[in-house]
Amino acid sequence: MKIQDKTSDNLIIKKEGLAELYIFKTDDDSIPSKSMNVFYNKKMEINRDISSLAINAYKKLYNQDLVIVDSMAASGISSIRLLLECENVKKMYINDINPVAVDLIKENLSLNKLNADSGHVEISRKDSNFLLSEIAQIAHLNPENDIKKPNVISIDPFGTPNLYVNSAFNAIQRSNGLVCITATDTAVLFGIRPKACIRKYMSKPLHNDYCKEIGARILIYFISRMANVNKLGIIPLLTFYSNHFIRVFALTIKDQKQISDYFNSYGYIIHCKRCNYRKVLESNILTLHDTCPNCKNNEHMDFAGPLWIDKLHDEDFVKQVSNFNESTNFSNKNKINKILNLVLEEINMPISYINIHKLSQELSLHAVPKMDEVINLLQEQGYKASRTHFDFTSIKTNMELESIQELLLETYKI
Repeated sequence: MKIQDKTSDNLIIKKEGLAELYIFKTDDDSIPSKSMNVFYNKKMEINRDISSLAINAYKKLYNQDLVIVDSMAASGISSIRLLLECENVKKMYINDINPVAVDLIKENLSLNKLNADSGHVEISRKDSNFLLSEIAQIAHLNPENDIKKPNVISIDPFGTPNLYVNSAFNAIQRSNGLVCITATDTAVLFGIRPKACIRKYMSKPLHNDYCKEIGARILIYFISRMANVNKLGIIPLLTFYSNHFIRVFALTIKDQKQISDYFNSYGYIIHCKRCNYRKVLESNILTLHDTCPNCKNNEHMDFAGPLWIDKLHDEDFVKQVSNFNESTNFSNKNKINKILNLVLEEINMPISYINIHKLSQELSLHAVPKMDEVINLLQEQGYKASRTHFDFTSIKTNMELESIQELLLETYKI
């Protein structure tokens, strides 16, 4: 389908953040797929909202002029929003391999009164890996001039990002660069398709009550390992799950000792499928128990990993993202606020979580207790407890599952 002009009957206007954009009428409200004229997913607006906030937080904390690569721009909505909503964007690479998308990007830039021919906007129609390799090569061949490597690279594919992460680390600023990586293949990461996860992410998943967190930790492990291949490391700044996708914002580090120290962030989770016992193992899967330490069963022990067992978020960064959210009028403002508040709660909590609704059912409680009541109950016993953004009906705690069951039965049983 071709774009004739701004008033074409083929197009309609949408508003998102500070931007307006044209999309094809035939793509409006359709199920997002690769068959669309130009890919646009309204449900991913919260991804773009938080990305805008996160890049502003990165700019404030690391005080840099922004050189940003949007390697899979589609309609260009992410790039345009960043140009309108972020300060000090020195250069914006807007790329998509679809020629119709490139035409639409130019129309959308014009719609938002942005000059597609200005020096700080570069539009291209290339394969993402080719673009990133080209950027890296140009920077490598011109080390003494003002051609700098990008300090923000966004990888936001339809499906797995695994094909593009290595190229991103080859192109990114080596110290204090920001990689923003989305995975939408959650069936793979959450253990519904375990063989595909091993193939794509070199890690074994588990499909259980806390599989969303396991999937996020597998994704971060993969990103970190790809950084290591390029003599880099990462520090996760914010990791969030919403609407069947995971988005990771991570800072690059190049100090070799610091990178080596983060090898302790790789490990495994063992899990008993019979009694839901779970434990984190640092590095060595050879210490996997043959028999569950809790129920003594030797037929239901399983594991996930290797995966990231360190923090998923940086507190200062998340607080800065939250501060920027308070000053916006995004339609998702309240939802973002809820996510970020729960992220702050879970930062120093143990890995995994327990679904209180499901546990109440299993224990035949007379009613599902309120989340705050359960958290207060555990805290009164001297344990840590919080909610989690991965699942609004679950809690994180360092109290053993068996003790939680006993406490709930004692408190809420008929």
